[in-house]
Amino acid sequence: MQIRFYANMRTTVGMPLLEINDGSVDSFRKLMTLLVEKYPETAFHLLDERGSLRPDVPVYVDGRNPRLTQGGLDAPLQPDSVVSFFSPISSGKMNVEVLSD
Repeated sequence: MQIRFYANMRTTVGMPLLEINDGSVDSFRKLMTLLVEKYPETAFHLLDERGSLRPDVPVYVDGRNPRLTQGGLDAPLQPDSVVSFFSPISSGKMNVEVLSD
C-alpha cells in the first residue's frame, strides 16, 4: 500500500511517500493508528480531541473520500491502495466531500 503525504503532512512525517506492506493494516482506521504510533506528531494534524479523524482533514483512498464509502473509515484497504493525506484546511470552506450530521 502506498501512503502519500502533501503540504504540512509531508513536513510532519518527513517524507512524501511511505510504503506499507503489513497485512494487519487492512482499514483506514488501522492505518491512522499505525501512523500516529510511528509518527506521534501526526496526531495533532489528523485527530480531534476524541481521537477521531478531524473533519477538516482531506484524505483520499484510491481517489475517494473514505468518509463517503460503505464502511466509512473501517472500510477495507487493499494491498495496492493509494492513500493520500493533505493538511487540514485552516480557513474558508472545505473543498472536500463530507457527510453531514
